[in-house]
Amino acid sequence: MSRIDSRPRVISNPTTAPARAQPAAQQTANVARATAVGHTQVNSFEGAARARPAAAAQPIPGAWRGGPDTEVGKAVQSIVSRLQSNPDANNITIKGDTAASLFSRAILDSKHVTNEQLIAMANVSLDQLASDEKTKAKVYKKVPNVRDLPVHKFTVAMMSAATGIDPQKLSEAVPDLGLTGAPNTPLLYAAKGEGMQRSTALHDFTDYLRGAGIKGLNKAVWGVENRVLSAIVSAVGGGRY
Repeated sequence: MSRIDSRPRVISNPTTAPARAQPAAQQTANVARATAVGHTQVNSFEGAARARPAAAAQPIPGAWRGGPDTEVGKAVQSIVSRLQSNPDANNITIKGDTAASLFSRAILDSKHVTNEQLIAMANVSLDQLASDEKTKAKVYKKVPNVRDLPVHKFTVAMMSAATGIDPQKLSEAVPDLGLTGAPNTPLLYAAKGEGMQRSTALHDFTDYLRGAGIKGLNKAVWGVENRVLSAIVSAVGGGRY
């Protein structure tokens, strides 16, 4: 910056009014103000960033159950990780829920689902869930494209996240996941309404795990443990989720 030591000379133009020169003291004050602003003024983008409040970190579903080094904490982290890494758990939406959001709300953050039940889910094997060949044949006869249905993939994503079983193997072994009704009854179909699809997915999740030995899961979500009664509660839109 050049020094301002002397008054600048003003050359008058005969056709225009002469410019009024600023007193030296006023010029010095103006320069001082400009210099101060130059040092203190924040870039507009930087200022906007500072003014904008930081987004609150979203709590991890089920984190309240125990720290990351506890048995239940490790189980929760594994489930959440599998939900996050499975596209079907995040890209398929039924009645406003993804498999990840429904699982988080109805299972991980449910006060009725115990830590012991969550830990036990990881010990369920594919053989404990698999349908027999007769059941599979009936399923494919009733709904040939069952494994392509969003509700089937949605249900498989929840079951896979809980148990750690590969989604593809789970879909092959239990094609009836996500179908309304039961293979051993005349009532077995792919529901059209999203409300019924979502409740069917969640009831299949709890009831198949009940059948695999995790007792109390139907009651935790539906308020009653019995398979038929819990299915009725599910069908009429009940449940604790």
